[in-house]
Amino acid sequence: MASAVTGCIAVSNALAPNSVSLTAGIPGGVYHPVGNAICRMYNLEGEHPAMPCVAVSSDGSVENIRRVENGDSAFGLSQTDVALAAFNGEGPFAAAGPDSKLRTVMALYPEAFTVVARADTGIRDFQDLRGKRVGIGTSGVGYNFTRDVILGFYGWTTSSPERVLEFAPAEQNQALCGNIVDAIIFEAGHPNGLTQAATTDCRARLVRVAGQPVDRLLATYPYYKAFIIPGGMYVGNPDDVPTIGTRALLVSSSNQPDGLIYAMVRAVFDNFAVFRQLHPALSNLETRDMVPSESVMPIHPGALNYYREVGLIHK
Repeated sequence: MASAVTGCIAVSNALAPNSVSLTAGIPGGVYHPVGNAICRMYNLEGEHPAMPCVAVSSDGSVENIRRVENGDSAFGLSQTDVALAAFNGEGPFAAAGPDSKLRTVMALYPEAFTVVARADTGIRDFQDLRGKRVGIGTSGVGYNFTRDVILGFYGWTTSSPERVLEFAPAEQNQALCGNIVDAIIFEAGHPNGLTQAATTDCRARLVRVAGQPVDRLLATYPYYKAFIIPGGMYVGNPDDVPTIGTRALLVSSSNQPDGLIYAMVRAVFDNFAVFRQLHPALSNLETRDMVPSESVMPIHPGALNYYREVGLIHK
């Protein structure tokens, strides 16, 4: 993958003074290579040598949205539910209130709410987490928001699994394999390096997230979808595992100029065949899948201009 994204620019926090920043995720997750892939498409166009796209690492959706909101980043990757929560001023964004300036730019791959447990714990279903030691993410990650939504439909709170421990995303596998926790929770496209490492290094098993509570959740919130993590994708996990998921979104702000947003969308679509090859999570995308739903948040006018121009939106 490192060779596949050669030609883009990746940094931690420092940005060139004249650059287009895109906040992505941690190495090992999917946001990190996908953010770099998007930047590579923009930089391949050759039209922006003085202002290249720079992919910036982060803890995840919540942090990415906040960077977009305060102008530290032009673009950010986010789960659908987290972006909508920010737009409406809910969940981790309740204190700040609604942000009517948030805009979607592109829809990307499906993301699955993922629970992974060591085989020796006997955890096979989400219900089995009661009383277990559960590793969750820190405040910058979006899947904590999804987790709390799911717990609500099970009638639990975050304290119901009696021993809940916070870890940075990169530390979760260490905690699981080191027997500090029995299971970890995150959200990601599949396949991904974090799940692959857990299933290889400590015989971890994917956990079912299905049943009546999940059915009620899906009926209540249409932006959540039933999802299957295919059997055989990871070592020691031969069976399909049901769960729920959303789509990853590229988001921005109405403060960003239409021309910049248009150029970013055009760059990805003009190089779509190459883009799909840069990570397995992108390999099944079709161009029609990438038009975001206006029922979630408004689409940025720059992106709308492109989608109308190529006939993907007809109004």
